[in-house]
Amino acid sequence: MTPTEPRPETFWDRTKKALGPVAVVLTVIAKFFAKLKFIVIPLLKFLPLLLKSGGTMLLMVWVYAAMWGWRFGVGFVLLLLVHECGHLIVARKFGLKVGAPVFIPFMGAFIALKEAPRNAWVESCVGIGGPMLGTVGALACNILGETFQSPVFIALAWFGYFLNLFNLTPVGMLDGGRIVAALSRWLWLPGFAILLYFGWTHPNFIVWLLVLASLPRVFSLFRRRTEEEERYYEVTTARRWLMSFLYFGLIALLISGMQLASRDLERQGLPAHQRVERPVYQ
Repeated sequence: MTPTEPRPETFWDRTKKALGPVAVVLTVIAKFFAKLKFIVIPLLKFLPLLLKSGGTMLLMVWVYAAMWGWRFGVGFVLLLLVHECGHLIVARKFGLKVGAPVFIPFMGAFIALKEAPRNAWVESCVGIGGPMLGTVGALACNILGETFQSPVFIALAWFGYFLNLFNLTPVGMLDGGRIVAALSRWLWLPGFAILLYFGWTHPNFIVWLLVLASLPRVFSLFRRRTEEEERYYEVTTARRWLMSFLYFGLIALLISGMQLASRDLERQGLPAHQRVERPVYQ
């Protein structure tokens, strides 16, 4: 080979030429993540909160989307989130420490109060906060459904009305049981009867679990209250009337909303009681 002849390109030369741009890109990415660690590491402190709320929320979206379609699944979980945010806002308004909403497929969602309410009035206000904001969310779906002629939003509205109405049953650990603590604890008895009837006519594991969880409060009606309990359930007459108006007015509004949404669905040939696997939710 003479000095003027070019050296033949070897396999190693071709490999370096091919991998050269890749090495440059990897170097840039490495430098980027080296700077990003100052942001990512502090955010990792919030990972438990994200797992408790966002993680369980995404899990529930995935479960319901697989069953009913992604649009209905996302909308349904967002309605639950709005409901729980109602409890969260009121609880913090009263200075109570609360945890992030936790979502459990087929059981719903809840927030954990890290300290007990000071009295029945506070418990009642926290209890009604969820159904009130949840009703606003259902009404918003109803308005969107009417405006855009969307069966998905109307169906979401119907389910939103129903879930908030069910939660207003005055028994046990449901919102209604907490609300009527400021009215009359004896309302737990008809509420318990309603829950039993619902569980008998619509057999459901969750309903019977609620029945069992409600028993301690029902039994507490038939024992003598301590002085501390007497003070806890002391509520002024004005507050009783106010909560009565909010509670029974909300029940009437939700029943009317369900009827309205049912008529809208029936006009489109989609009765609300039919299975949600219908194509409207896909």
